[in-house]
Amino acid sequence: MKIRNLLIILPLFISVAYAATLFTFRSPESNLDLRYDYDNQLLALALEKTKHEYGDFKLVPSPVMNFLRAENVAKTNQLENFFFKQSYNEELAKDLLFIPFPIDLGIVGYRVCFVSKSNSTKLAQINSLEDLKQLSHGQGAGWLDATLLRHHGFAVTEAANYEGLFRMVANNRFDLFCRGTNELLGEYNAHKDVPNLTYDTRIAIAYPIPRFFFTAKQNTASAARIHKGLITAYNDGSLQSLWLEYYKESIDFVNLGERKIFHLDNPMLNGLDTDYKQYFYNPFGE
Repeated sequence: MKIRNLLIILPLFISVAYAATLFTFRSPESNLDLRYDYDNQLLALALEKTKHEYGDFKLVPSPVMNFLRAENVAKTNQLENFFFKQSYNEELAKDLLFIPFPIDLGIVGYRVCFVSKSNSTKLAQINSLEDLKQLSHGQGAGWLDATLLRHHGFAVTEAANYEGLFRMVANNRFDLFCRGTNELLGEYNAHKDVPNLTYDTRIAIAYPIPRFFFTAKQNTASAARIHKGLITAYNDGSLQSLWLEYYKESIDFVNLGERKIFHLDNPMLNGLDTDYKQYFYNPFGE
């Protein structure tokens, strides 16, 4: 499992010539929460790529918060240059500024599921989307996956506590707790001590779900800087190298090519420019 080295590349000094611009990144929700390590390293990389033009920067952690609170903090501009990752939807985009670059290159849209050991045989009987809809899902409060799954007729239970979702699926409070292909291995390794918890090896659910950096409407200059840095890092390959460092092991572990994949559309992308799709990773190499 990756040793956490979050923020080791962040410059925390103040230049003699000018003060560093302060940026705030989202803190993990627990000591086992690895979801934002890559995001925050990528934020640092984008800022580093633009330092010669925009000057030095300093990254500081936010208080611990779930998605709903992060959205409120950004909407009310409570933290200086606060940037956090969230899935795109029209309503959120009305209230916040977003950078139209898919942070995880779209791989998170291939969902694989945690299940309880006692329930795992249920998935062997899944042959159609209608079969799959007989199984219930757990999702975090404020996660857009919950809205999308309900739109397609799935029963969804939402929980405010991220860590609690692993225990809830293990205790059969719902059948499936689905995570991104890039997330499954790290989360499984971090939660192996949860009794009765395992993961499915047979199916995946796929839907387009671009995740962007969001921030307060006022942060136009900072957003432009980060957007430029992301494109620069993508074009010189350093973004892909960072992405592979964090996600390749989990992508290989999940082995999407051996799974039956159920595709869903995402109605929350209405009105979104499709330029972001050019950066999506295709796990099948087609």
